[in-house]
Amino acid sequence: MTKEEIRNKVFELQKKISEWDNAYYNLDNPLVEDAVYDIEILKLIKLEQQYASYFTYEELKNSPTQRINASSLTQFEKVRHEIPMLSLNKAYSLSEISKFIDNIKKVANSFSFFVEPKIDGLSISLKYKNGKLIQAATRGDGLVGENVTENVMQIASIPKQISYLKDLEVRGEVYLPISQFLKLNKTLEKGKFNTFANPRNAAAGTLRQLDSAIVYERKLSAFLYYVVSPQEHNISTMEQAFDFLQKHNFPITNVFKVVNSIDEIQKFIDDFATEKLTLDYETDGIVIKLNELEFYNALGQTQKFPHSAIAFKYEPNVAKTIIKDIFITIGRTGLVTYNAKLEPTELSGSLISFATLNNFNYVRDLNLNINDMVYIKKAGEIIPCVIGLANQKNTIDYFKRIENCPYCNSKLIANETFLEEYCENENCPEINRKKLIHFASKECMNFFSVGEKIINKFIELKLLYTPLDFYKLKDKIELLVNLENFGHKSIMKMLTTIEESKNVSLDRVIFALSIKHIGTKVANFIASKVLELKNFLSFDFASLINYNEIGEKITSSLIDWVSKDSNKDFVNKLLEIGINAKYVSNVKSKLFENKTFVITGTLSKPRTYFENLILENGGKVVNTVSQKTSYLLVGENPGSKLQKANSLKIEIINEQTFDDILKSDF
Repeated sequence: MTKEEIRNKVFELQKKISEWDNAYYNLDNPLVEDAVYDIEILKLIKLEQQYASYFTYEELKNSPTQRINASSLTQFEKVRHEIPMLSLNKAYSLSEISKFIDNIKKVANSFSFFVEPKIDGLSISLKYKNGKLIQAATRGDGLVGENVTENVMQIASIPKQISYLKDLEVRGEVYLPISQFLKLNKTLEKGKFNTFANPRNAAAGTLRQLDSAIVYERKLSAFLYYVVSPQEHNISTMEQAFDFLQKHNFPITNVFKVVNSIDEIQKFIDDFATEKLTLDYETDGIVIKLNELEFYNALGQTQKFPHSAIAFKYEPNVAKTIIKDIFITIGRTGLVTYNAKLEPTELSGSLISFATLNNFNYVRDLNLNINDMVYIKKAGEIIPCVIGLANQKNTIDYFKRIENCPYCNSKLIANETFLEEYCENENCPEINRKKLIHFASKECMNFFSVGEKIINKFIELKLLYTPLDFYKLKDKIELLVNLENFGHKSIMKMLTTIEESKNVSLDRVIFALSIKHIGTKVANFIASKVLELKNFLSFDFASLINYNEIGEKITSSLIDWVSKDSNKDFVNKLLEIGINAKYVSNVKSKLFENKTFVITGTLSKPRTYFENLILENGGKVVNTVSQKTSYLLVGENPGSKLQKANSLKIEIINEQTFDDILKSDF
């Protein structure tokens, strides 16, 4: 890039990030995910450092990388901080932490570190006089904040009176517990009010309420972590500051540690990656502070952050690329999925060319269209997903909804929100193809080597129309063995496994039927009630509504499916060719008897591995967290299930705890 192009790129980034900062800090309405923000701010920092000579001092001084882009709101009295409330510099790798430590070595020979969670809330400053809370102020732009004393008085965890009588200022973070956040959004939904995007915005929006009664109702909490002018209170280390705060009944996090080396910092980072999943507050990293306060002045600070502390944030697993095309696929039940063809880009060690857009509602809400620059991430570390625009658009310009099935041209049927759309043509060639692939899969009838390519070939040769045709292939041996790339041995093995599939368990057959909303776990539950395939068509599926595992959507789907003549005929023909599958219990022990599990996040092994272990030991696995849930098994990057489990006080376990429970039975 030329000098002018670099300058324009930097100014463009500065403007965009300033707009994001304003939405986040002042409007409590973030425009992008934290991961997206982190990518762009890092890009800006790199450009400003690499090409500093291209800019004047004023141009760099006013960058969002050098100042806190927040302001005090006009409806609150302004408060000038005697000592600025700074932000923290961020690190995303061990090498950046190492540079932070090298800088400390320039002024100190012997030192340690105080590490604690990075709380995602609203920074607050509290002043006490003669032991009485007299003022509470937000950070604002670091120099001037908002007087929110009246509202802070409504926060139960913040002491209004302490026994320490010297003038005192302490700082920390006001936050909304995840459990309270879920309750608040549920209440707002019932009243048809706008809900909050996340607990941090809910906390900020609540603390800025003009009616303090609302603050009281929403039950904010706080963590205090810093004593201003600590030497005046005989405090010489961060560890002593925490002891002081705890002694005088200030709320502090119970997750902290004094460490002495970068290896110990690394261990805390690794351990906390799992521990943070069990907490009732949001945190996206840890704060590393020099423990010895005597070196703070010598280390100094910038206009935005001190050199005595740094925040480590877990690496955002996000990439940026261009949407080359938007198209839909049709699943075996007719469900429509919107997808994006992408300019190939690397993400988590893989070259990504396609990503899911879920449904039309998702496309519309994100204002996505062809040729847009977008951010992608791996949902659950498995499926690439578009999460937002990289270049914000000033106009509504989303991709037009696809109204007809691209495979059979039938009109697609959608609900009001477009969360679900279906092709309901029973003769759609793509639905039939997907049904054949599913029927032959490992999870269903488990035919040897019969994958998508072979099924496509057999369809082309007019050997397959319905799943029943698999059982007629034995009459076509001469044709099959003469096909290119097919040998006699592999054909015979395939035909053998097709015949052996007549003896698979009932749950596999039910799953193979491709009934809407029926997955492997639900199929297993239905099998435990139906017992034999010959009972399937006459079974009273309406009676299943009384079980926690089954909802109205599933019972309606089952009743609709068995009411169709074509489906009745299909099941009867399966029975005629000798498939009268029976329910087979895989339970080996009663360790998890009467225990219900929900699994969320990315685990070290496929989810089915843990599901099978739970089922083998007498437990149940369901998709939704409820009061009846016994355990939530969490991996990395959990979803909203973790928040709900916290709110319901469900026991949360990780892989190690799960393994320990299993071992305790042997």
